[in-house]
Amino acid sequence: MRRPDLMATVTLPRSPSPERLSAWGPVALAMFGVGWGANQFASLLGLYADRLHLGGGETRAMFGIYALGLVPGLALGGPASDRLGRRRLVVPFASLSALVTAVLMAGAAVPSLLYAGRLAAGVVTGAVLAAGTAWVKELAPRSGTRITALAVSAGFGAGPLASALVAQWLPHPLLTAYVPHLLIMGVAVPLLVRAPEPDRPATSPQAARTEAEAPDGRGEFWAAVAPVAIWSFTAPVNAFTVLPAEVPVHHLRIAYAGLVTAVTLGSGMAAQPFARRLEARHPRLVARTGLGLTTAGLVMAALTAASGMPALNVAAAVLLGAAYGFVLTYSLGEAARIAAPGELARLSAIVYALVYAGMFTPLLVTALTALAPLTALLGTGAALAALSLTWIWIRV
Repeated sequence: MRRPDLMATVTLPRSPSPERLSAWGPVALAMFGVGWGANQFASLLGLYADRLHLGGGETRAMFGIYALGLVPGLALGGPASDRLGRRRLVVPFASLSALVTAVLMAGAAVPSLLYAGRLAAGVVTGAVLAAGTAWVKELAPRSGTRITALAVSAGFGAGPLASALVAQWLPHPLLTAYVPHLLIMGVAVPLLVRAPEPDRPATSPQAARTEAEAPDGRGEFWAAVAPVAIWSFTAPVNAFTVLPAEVPVHHLRIAYAGLVTAVTLGSGMAAQPFARRLEARHPRLVARTGLGLTTAGLVMAALTAASGMPALNVAAAVLLGAAYGFVLTYSLGEAARIAAPGELARLSAIVYALVYAGMFTPLLVTALTALAPLTALLGTGAALAALSLTWIWIRV
């Protein structure tokens, strides 16, 4: 018997490294750009109120309606990309992100288009984040969760900072503030088209039976992940949309709003490496730290509302931003850990739905201030965060 022939029948071709930057980089860049587009509106709320004579409730409704559009986007992007492939979902929706920005630019002349643009931004962002998170995870199995969290957080933070700086010092601010996003997507989409599609082998009947018999992680998800994920934006959004309107800043108001937004989300980015180190010890430490910071940050936010001091607003932004970094890292990591085969995109979509449900917070706070002062509302939020921390401390 010839040994070389036997060896030839069992030797497998080497596959390319799943951690190559050239593979996952274009997808991460697209997620960064879509995150930029989703949040660039945040630092312009005061400017829209002044230039278009809109009330605070109207601008916060425009901000919050984004979360309403996010739900169908997530529902489509996650499960549909599991069936049809990642590229077929992400490329067209990432391309639409630039079109949505054009609609927001037209909103300077027709304010009703701002509602349509923000709603469409939610749909686009939901589809890209759900499918893109799974895509990056498949191209970079070891570090995909960290990459997506950093890319999205960087986009969310850089977008409002850049739009605020442009709007503060360049002419026609309600138009020029959006130009950087158009440039980013003009680079990101052509690169995305060439990103590799992960292999999607056909499922045999035996594999389908094995998959159907896999442990169902839904109970664990709703008990251990959902009570944490819901705080991802519910708390931090107060720092950069609610409090800047309450703090008496008379000079460079737009730049101040952009700075607070960038500090909030930049703190989230800075916290994520520390969260990953804690995660290596045990995920529950990440959840506990995130909810502890959420509680402390909302207490600081209540003190800001009571005193009107800009310095306290920045301190609250740092605490709540760091909380966002820990909470998001835990939520995405745990969803990936407990996902059954073929369910990663679906669970990621649910996580993002919980994360961005917090975008409704400014509108809810505006409505509730007719019943209670802002200080009391933020204090109540701190108490609820402490209850969540107690639950997770016992449960996880």
